[in-house]
Amino acid sequence: MKDAEFDELDIAIVDAVRSVPRVSWRDLAPVMGVNAATISRRWSRMQAAGVVWVTAHPAGNATPTCALVEINCAPGAAAAVAEALAGDVEAATVKLTSGARDLQVLVQVPGLAALSGYLSDRIGRTPGVERVRGYIATRSAFEASRWREGALDPEQQRRLGAYGTARGEHDGVLEPADHRLLRALTLDGRMSLERLSEHVGLGAVTVRRRLARLESAGLVIFRCDTSQHLSGRAVAVTYYGSIDAHELDAAEGRLRGLPGVRACSIVAGPHNVVIDAWLHSTAEVHELESKMSHALPALRIRDRSIVLRLVKLLGRILDAEGRSVRSVPLLHEDAGCSLVRSGLPAPSNPGSGP
Repeated sequence: MKDAEFDELDIAIVDAVRSVPRVSWRDLAPVMGVNAATISRRWSRMQAAGVVWVTAHPAGNATPTCALVEINCAPGAAAAVAEALAGDVEAATVKLTSGARDLQVLVQVPGLAALSGYLSDRIGRTPGVERVRGYIATRSAFEASRWREGALDPEQQRRLGAYGTARGEHDGVLEPADHRLLRALTLDGRMSLERLSEHVGLGAVTVRRRLARLESAGLVIFRCDTSQHLSGRAVAVTYYGSIDAHELDAAEGRLRGLPGVRACSIVAGPHNVVIDAWLHSTAEVHELESKMSHALPALRIRDRSIVLRLVKLLGRILDAEGRSVRSVPLLHEDAGCSLVRSGLPAPSNPGSGP
């Protein structure tokens, strides 16, 4: 389906779902000023075309250990390596990039020992891989679930705010049934209660209660993603920067509002700030860099890479046009007991995404 067939209402519906990912079409209709059937039809059309989807990922005490992994490959082998790794649960996001690394992979695993094993035993032994460097993500300054196109007016944003989830007082412990529920939501964040009940093996009322608890305890974050071409932002770029530790807290407030900036991760590596942006053209790459330097003078951009192809985005395998073709769960089927944080402080989101 051609991108030109999607209009401003489609983009506004997507922005509304980004704000409240599991909102019902009946509740969304008065906010958008169209009937629920129209919203349902437009969403189904976009979803069928692979240009929009909702996923979920573990958060809070369930956050896995995350690392940004850079891979250099033998000449001509990068695409094959990317395809090989894309099917792995551990490889949440896979990018083919320009510059100093052939691939950048967001890896998420239960702990540091599992990370070591995945880097050496899986990635290191993949044919075509020549060098692997992994940098632990210590936290997320802000993450891509907060990304908006700016398609909603202030009144629409205010009304959607009424559907937000209140944070409660919970201990944040995942039980086996919660793990099964969370795993299903990583495949489809808008999965119906009936289908979730089938995955979890519990009644719909119990599933609703457990889902509400996961949200209020901050153990799950929902995220609506799209093909970059839906909004015309066809160029993804990653900036690698350095900033003094005492300036890190300033990064969120000063970078978050810049046009195109989707996420910012703090990592333990030669560059401690990694910023992901979606832009309209390559001409904007240095324009945004200039804006970042004005917004946060203490930040020094040391390197930047344009994404040549986004092979996988937070569990979604994408085609050459950036459209979703299938899902890979972000959790192993039998890994419920391993969703325990290591001693390392984990980011609030399993990586920044592109």
